[in-house]
Amino acid sequence: MLENRDFIVFSDEWGRHPFSCQHIMSRFLPENRLLWVNTIGMRNPNLTLYDLKRSFEKICSWINVKKTPALQQIENLTVIRPVVTPYNNFAPVRAMNRQSVIRSVRAAMSKLGMQHPILITTLPNSVDYVGSFDEICSIYYCVDDFTQWPGLDHRFVEQMEEQLMAKVDLVCATADELCRKKTRNGKVPLLLPHGVDYDHFASDTPVPDSLYPAMPRPIIGFFGAISPWLDFDLLYNLIHSRPEWSFVFIGPADVDMSRLIVLPNFHYLGKIPYQQLPGYAASFDVALIPFLVNELTISVNPLKLMEYLACGLPVVSTSLPEVAKYRDIVYLADSAEEFAALIKRALAENSDSLRQRRRFTARSKSWDVVAENFSRMIERVQG
Repeated sequence: MLENRDFIVFSDEWGRHPFSCQHIMSRFLPENRLLWVNTIGMRNPNLTLYDLKRSFEKICSWINVKKTPALQQIENLTVIRPVVTPYNNFAPVRAMNRQSVIRSVRAAMSKLGMQHPILITTLPNSVDYVGSFDEICSIYYCVDDFTQWPGLDHRFVEQMEEQLMAKVDLVCATADELCRKKTRNGKVPLLLPHGVDYDHFASDTPVPDSLYPAMPRPIIGFFGAISPWLDFDLLYNLIHSRPEWSFVFIGPADVDMSRLIVLPNFHYLGKIPYQQLPGYAASFDVALIPFLVNELTISVNPLKLMEYLACGLPVVSTSLPEVAKYRDIVYLADSAEEFAALIKRALAENSDSLRQRRRFTARSKSWDVVAENFSRMIERVQG
């Protein structure tokens, strides 16, 4: 593992929710110094409750830079929040944001005494900052196909990403299909699949009954973002067809779930703190990955797959390419009827030996292993 290096990272907000780049880069601490830049998202906000709440959180973060006390306790981690404005697709706004971000990052670098950092980004809109900090090398860690994300200006994102890939020294991606899509001029991105916080999710201790609503068994569970890439038609038909089963969904939602909430056997628990998540999952009998299969999701490597497997849970999923790699321990279905049949089969087949097989697979994919692989990639690109 690299040591005594300086890193600048443009990615999702540190500490808001666990995600791959934070998992990886936390393994570089405290032996390296990390300057994390919380910038602006790529989607322009709408007048929805979800977007209004996120906008309010962003404004509060600018006003109170010490909003998250835990950040002050992580050695060699500095998080900055430059003031930026949405609607980056307008040239004057983009120019203003570029000046604000570069000025803030350079000021932080000067304060920390950083010189010739390694720059890492997961965001196409960071193309405006690459090359501005005398970095020794730059890496695009591509975690999703943002050119297909719902709610984005796909043409604008594609233009930024093309420029970014031309600028950086290395592109790595989390899925085989992403590597294929992001290949340019014969240069194939390096594959860096998602990992898992194994020790965290391998806990067998369920949450106390007082925290978990009483409901009939079996409990069919899901945790993660409840977003447009879920197959809500499939879910409605599945949940409606099995009134004797309890379906528990955990996570933030940015879509209308009223169609599901009216079903008496559907239970939405909202967002649960990351530390409590394994306890809730320990009460699942089967876990779901009910994604649509489309141009966006064929490039997705679901974080929750390895998290479910670390819990020892049987998993029923739609036929996503990255999930299909584990078809020997995961059940693949393409309709509500197939989901119901395979959930029933998973319940009947579950055993201690299968739970151990799942956990063995997850243990070999830990974030420690992924971070070591990433470190070697960086060393190679540096020569």
